[in-house]
Amino acid sequence: MTYQYERKYEAQCPFLRACGLDEDEAWRLQVEDVTWRDGHLCIRVKEHRVRERVCTAEHIAPVIPGQEQAVLRLVAGRAPEAKVFSRPTLPVPPWRVVDSLRRQYARALYLLYDPGRRLPGPAKREIVSPRDYDEEAARKVAAAVGCPAADPMDLMRWYVL
Repeated sequence: MTYQYERKYEAQCPFLRACGLDEDEAWRLQVEDVTWRDGHLCIRVKEHRVRERVCTAEHIAPVIPGQEQAVLRLVAGRAPEAKVFSRPTLPVPPWRVVDSLRRQYARALYLLYDPGRRLPGPAKREIVSPRDYDEEAARKVAAAVGCPAADPMDLMRWYVL
């Protein structure tokens, strides 16, 4: 299914869907932050502070396997200190679009970490018991999206279901 924003941000959407960055993380991302670790493409998100308050904790966001080219396409041949996104040539999409892409990333990453499980349909969006999800996979997704201290059940409600 192609959404209207997919046509408007045809380079940005696949990139953000592949790595799950939020709007602020995407604006601050530099080319040198895209690295290979243990044979997997990863995005290093740097810590961001505002008046001694940590707004974004440093974390590693793995790129979804098979979607590496969407990320490499935007950083190929650019200086390491260059920003990946910039106005007006390559802007970050609006926050609603970014949140939708981040949710798609979390769902794909969860299914990657727990391949035997199927996500519930739209009628069942409630987690009743711990058997409804894999806690270890949810914790890995929480770390990838920069919320390692989040309750896995809450993360499932926010991003995956």
